[in-house]
Amino acid sequence: MGIFQKYLTGHPKGAAGAWMFNGCLQVLNSGLVPGNRNADNVDQVMEKFDYIVYPNKSIQTDGIKAFSVTSFGFGQKGAQAIGIHPKYLYAVLEPTEYAAYKMKVETRQKKTYRFFHDGMINNTLFVAKNAPPYAEAAMEAVFLNPEARAVQDKKSGEFVFPSKYTKTESPHAKSTREMLENLTKAQAAPGSKIGVDVEDISAINIENETFVSRNFTQQEVAYCKKAPSPQSSFAGRWSAKEAVFKSLGVSSKGAGAPLSDIEIVSDANGAPKVELHGEAARAAKEAGMKNVTAIAVAVAAF
Repeated sequence: MGIFQKYLTGHPKGAAGAWMFNGCLQVLNSGLVPGNRNADNVDQVMEKFDYIVYPNKSIQTDGIKAFSVTSFGFGQKGAQAIGIHPKYLYAVLEPTEYAAYKMKVETRQKKTYRFFHDGMINNTLFVAKNAPPYAEAAMEAVFLNPEARAVQDKKSGEFVFPSKYTKTESPHAKSTREMLENLTKAQAAPGSKIGVDVEDISAINIENETFVSRNFTQQEVAYCKKAPSPQSSFAGRWSAKEAVFKSLGVSSKGAGAPLSDIEIVSDANGAPKVELHGEAARAAKEAGMKNVTAIAVAVAAF
């Protein structure tokens, strides 16, 4: 069954795909397929595909298993997403995993419910905007930085992007970073450049295949996936890459720049070793880097 919403939404630009995806989630949840109210005729080309139904009235089904969203934008930009009903995921979960996930969902839904109704009452949702929540000069920084987050201005209630997009460092991370810096400086030769990075293990999204392929080599991926805790292994190598990058002392090419040119491998004894490729190797050569010393510290917060 085909759902076509353009008659209702027109050209919402960047929001089109998000609206379509949200609509399909509602279809999965309710089994109700909305009709295309203005579908008084169908193009002859499309009529050839008799397995596609173009309902002009809503149809209540006994359940939809999956959906496919195809969204095309201006400039020939397009994307496609496929969604599967969550019951197929739940069916393969252990009872304890399902119970834990269910609790998370219920907590999240309660927060969403309060946020939505507060927005409706105070008219802070669905308000027409005449400008984006970021300055024009900051557009590229917002789009390319995965850490960029809009925050609500306490005075106006508007959502805006702060001038800086750096992550907020927790007290544990700060104390760990300072300890690492002091430890490294004590062992480093005079004039050495120090690079230190502290990451929350759970913050490294290894479920994102694009993130993994852009930032880790095939050898690193194979090693991490074989580790007892792949999440920890990926986080350790990511943190090491960030530390090496900082030690090079070169300017960043933005948050979207990949780190696969910095490779963390293991030597014959299993100790981590840094190998540089491409732009990273050229930057190290220009900086006069001779070798890299690695120090690892794990901090458990209670």
